[in-house]
Amino acid sequence: MRAIAAILAGLIAGFVVIILIGVIGLRATYAVPAGLDPYDGRQVLALLKAMPAAPKLALLAALFGGTLAGAALAKLVARRAWAGWTVAGLIALYFAFSMLSLPLAGLEQALAIAGPIVGGLIGVHLVKARPAAIDEDAAATGDA
Repeated sequence: MRAIAAILAGLIAGFVVIILIGVIGLRATYAVPAGLDPYDGRQVLALLKAMPAAPKLALLAALFGGTLAGAALAKLVARRAWAGWTVAGLIALYFAFSMLSLPLAGLEQALAIAGPIVGGLIGVHLVKARPAAIDEDAAATGDA
């Protein structure tokens, strides 16, 4: 049960951090043209295609940072590295399927997939592995 909670918490935290870094990074590096309809797919794809490198790097930093935070939190809560890797893998898969459908260069698509993987690697290794010791509650009640 702890592992499932850890994975869910890691996914939620990871996506919240991705959104925060993405919004801050885009606002700092790019001004969206006035009159853009965010619900018109053609306009959004044209904007993405014409976007300079700086906002794309900001989005890549968001993927990296969010996955790092989510994987680290999952490992911290679950006390197991596989929980962090699960979060990193799910985020990487989500963005892999998303990015492969966009009109981006091959390198940009590869970096959008590699960013979460590297973020997950660092996030999992930042949190020190703790042995799955007997919970204090179980030890206090004698249920160990």
